[in-house]
Amino acid sequence: MKARGHPLAAHVDDLTKDEAQMRDDAVRHTTPEIRLLEKAAFLAGATSAGEARRWLGKILDGHPRRDDAVLLLSEAITNALVHTTSPVIGAVVFVEEDGCVQVEVVDDGAETVPSVCRHSPGDLTESGRGIRLIRALSSRWGFIEERPRCVVWFALGP
Repeated sequence: MKARGHPLAAHVDDLTKDEAQMRDDAVRHTTPEIRLLEKAAFLAGATSAGEARRWLGKILDGHPRRDDAVLLLSEAITNALVHTTSPVIGAVVFVEEDGCVQVEVVDDGAETVPSVCRHSPGDLTESGRGIRLIRALSSRWGFIEERPRCVVWFALGP
């Protein structure tokens, strides 16, 4: 489908065959290939985070960022369990050809959005640090809120 009416559409239509081939080659050489490794759904419950950790640990066996990915997935799944009423929590893992890992956790959303909780230095509260860990250990992270769903994602460099 062409983007007619879009300001760039006229430029794309004006490319010669050679220019279009050069553009396509450049995109192929600068855009890392991303492949879906696996996706899973976990029934919300006391064993969900543990099941998700074992699942991702097997998939990323031998990957240098395996332990970080497993920890952060566990935190994201736990956030979904605590802050939503999702009956099922989804997880998706992608790996780029350069070894970067991206994990997405999908739930039914909540009244609040994922954010970093503020704690005083001496605060020993056991909860409220999941997003802080995700932020600290990942190279990129974020969330996409598409009511009624929310996707929390993080990326780990090789």
